[in-house]
Amino acid sequence: MNDFDLSEPTQVSSFGFNVPCREFIIAAQVTRDKRMPMVDEFVLRALNLCESVSVSRLTRFFGFSQTEMEIVLADLQARSLITLEGNEVSLHSTGKELFRTAGDGPPVITDVESFPARIWFDLISKNMIRSRGLHNVKNLIGLTPSLGRADIPESFAREAFHDNFRDYLRLIRHIKNPEAWGLYAISDVAPGRFSYAQISGKQSLVLRGQPKLETSLIETGADRPQKLRLLTDAMSRALESIRDPDPTAAARSEYARLTYSTLIDDSINAEGFVDLAAWLKREQAHRDPDIASFVGSPCLERNRKNLTSLIARNSERGQSPQAWDLFWFRPGGTIWGLTEDLQTTVGELKAMSRRSPSGEGGLVATLIAPASVSSDSVKRFDRIFDRGLGARAGRGSLSVEVLLVLGVCAVVSVLVPLGNGVNVWIGRITVNHSDVARIADRLRPDDLEPELVSLWTENRTRPR
Repeated sequence: MNDFDLSEPTQVSSFGFNVPCREFIIAAQVTRDKRMPMVDEFVLRALNLCESVSVSRLTRFFGFSQTEMEIVLADLQARSLITLEGNEVSLHSTGKELFRTAGDGPPVITDVESFPARIWFDLISKNMIRSRGLHNVKNLIGLTPSLGRADIPESFAREAFHDNFRDYLRLIRHIKNPEAWGLYAISDVAPGRFSYAQISGKQSLVLRGQPKLETSLIETGADRPQKLRLLTDAMSRALESIRDPDPTAAARSEYARLTYSTLIDDSINAEGFVDLAAWLKREQAHRDPDIASFVGSPCLERNRKNLTSLIARNSERGQSPQAWDLFWFRPGGTIWGLTEDLQTTVGELKAMSRRSPSGEGGLVATLIAPASVSSDSVKRFDRIFDRGLGARAGRGSLSVEVLLVLGVCAVVSVLVPLGNGVNVWIGRITVNHSDVARIADRLRPDDLEPELVSLWTENRTRPR
């Protein structure tokens, strides 16, 4: 299990947003400063010290042959850096300008080159936004364009690119030395397509003093938060409209029946809240190589790695010979699954199933939702799960979540209160065969079960 440092903020959930965006294709020319060849630099430095010098004297000074010096001077003259009058050579005004702009540093050459750019602006704050294969991810939190910002004129895109060119290089293109680049000209701006950018956020638990939850929306540079205020405000409003179910004593009792563990109830303090440190200490005292406790959503990267490592270790012992079937009993509330971590978790388990001895057909993933969650809300996940089932009222607890892979593993978590308004998911992962079988018997994850109603199916029993 994880060894948590409770003195530091601990991530307990993640979520993602679909941010509406508009693309612009920009044709520009940029300048880049390059260090000139050493011979050219030394010749220009010598000429900068003396206003004019004979070619023969310059040749002797550098120890060049006459032919070598002629080649060097011809190249510098072609670039209008020197002036040749008979046998005398001097710096051209262009060459002198190199030393004025370089200061104490070496003279540099400025090259002009074409620079095509595809830039996305979000339709809420009208800021440039980084893209990574923009598309609409159905299960994320959708944001709508701000009033009057559903479209962006080409003139705005041109001006924004001009005024924020260095920010674009640093934040969007990840160029390490944007100061070496300059925007020479913008020759064309053409509107592109509409799409969505995915931006992730997280919530972290802080236990210094009274427990509290801190929400992080967009990680930005020091100068960016004010520019993105409209976007972060829209994200905050969207988060306020969704929520977890309420933690209940009945949910903790159901968790105890599924896991055969009363350690959560044993860790409730005098105020009626769960003492997280006490629960973790009790879990550590009951170490079992087939069991790991966790804090936060099971989809979080650290919990996902813990799960896959337990499965892999169990597979090495020759366990789980049968084909894999995944059943995800989601809890109630409206915030569950609104994260790309869900796709990643299901994807990693499918990949593991294909690598298993019985994995020729892969894994069938089934989502089972409580009756309190509307069928339309459940169908947002039909690109992640092969099948969707709705449970009838009264089946299961709204504040318990179970990820069950028959014969392989079970992940059981429950929402518990740590303080006033501070509720966090905690739970156990088990690959113990008896535990997994017992949990499966109690949950009865069968689409023929009369308490379950089919919402969608891929009409196949095993993915290819």
